[in-house]
Amino acid sequence: MILAAIALPGVLVAAAAAADQINLRLQVRAARSDDPQARIEALRRIALEREVRASDTVAEILQQEQDRGVLEWAGYAAMRLRDPRNLPCLRRRADEEPDDATRAKLILFTAQLAVRDAQQIDWLDWLEAGANSSEPWRQVGSAAGLLALGQPAGGRLLIGLASESDHPGHAMALVELQRIADPMAEAVGQPIAWPESGQEPTQHFWADLCQFWNEWGTVRLLNDVLSQRYAQSAEWYELGRLLHARDKVARWFE
Repeated sequence: MILAAIALPGVLVAAAAAADQINLRLQVRAARSDDPQARIEALRRIALEREVRASDTVAEILQQEQDRGVLEWAGYAAMRLRDPRNLPCLRRRADEEPDDATRAKLILFTAQLAVRDAQQIDWLDWLEAGANSSEPWRQVGSAAGLLALGQPAGGRLLIGLASESDHPGHAMALVELQRIADPMAEAVGQPIAWPESGQEPTQHFWADLCQFWNEWGTVRLLNDVLSQRYAQSAEWYELGRLLHARDKVARWFE
């Protein structure tokens, strides 16, 4: 009995390890399936579980995938796995046409992953160029990316894009804006009355939202929320603060 009691934990650990390896192999196999829906489900699970051991598989899919739905999930998984080695490929796929919702998501995922690459100020230049481009989905993804990197200008851009009812990405712009602005509003005790699902925002709503952002859309509050809720790095907080100070000084000499 004593020997059995001693051996049992070891047997259980070995069984758990074997089951874990089997699960990993099944996920990797499914991610390489001929069925796009199976690939999406595998990538969803890899992302949800942050299965870093599947990072090479995700990188392979990210490089080669042609199905736009699968590509979007590969980008999401790459962002969730937090491996900065995937940044060049993720950016390349985000730069590719067509200009659609998948491209917007890939740009945002690139920005969210770029938080792990805080030394590269070039990311901000890339996003600013995209936000000011003539491609509507690139505009939304880039504006959301700027917001994700702690740049209040991204919020102002998203408000403008979301308020254009004929803009293809206006719904995504509002969703991404709410995702960040809502916790900011909670933090300062200024709740925002977001429109109900399927309800068109009124002019009064946009006026109130602009007023909120003009007053509370600051580098400090934005980056505090990103740090607390989305594990934003301290390096990006400092970078955002320094860039804000640079712009402020530049305005003195205009």
